[in-house]
Amino acid sequence: MRREPTTLAEWKSTLVAALGLIVASFLAWYGLSRLSEAAAGDTIGTITSVGLVIWIVSQSWYYMTQVKSPRRLVFLMGVSFIQVVPFLFAAAYGAFGYYDLCVVGAKGPADVLYFSYVTFTTVGYGDMAPVGLCRALAAAEAVTGYVLLGMFVAAAVSIYARNHQPH
Repeated sequence: MRREPTTLAEWKSTLVAALGLIVASFLAWYGLSRLSEAAAGDTIGTITSVGLVIWIVSQSWYYMTQVKSPRRLVFLMGVSFIQVVPFLFAAAYGAFGYYDLCVVGAKGPADVLYFSYVTFTTVGYGDMAPVGLCRALAAAEAVTGYVLLGMFVAAAVSIYARNHQPH
């Protein structure tokens, strides 16, 4: 069994990976949610959505099969849960366009980011609503929120159980 990371040097690769996830998701949201109405639409939105699905599946596979340290896993999943996944879904909503083409009531990047967090956490305030292809995207985001939360809780329980075993 590998020893859990304890020093900053041992955490370096994980911190770099987390920073990379944060920067990439921010840039995707920043770029795609600012497309002009002429550039945004079903084609670019669909391409972005397919890329998002590939990213989510690959990250889930990576977390479940390649990250052996439960503490690293919880950390990376926490970063994904708090920032990365909602930003990437917001980028996809923005790629479909505004003015009621994707999310009724969204007028700009901040609105789709807000809608993404509300959908990801399955709060669903009802002040904005998806339409067209974005309805399927919103449903996928809600399911992703459930699955990622389940994986996060399982990893956290694993750490707790490992540290609190009777001797």
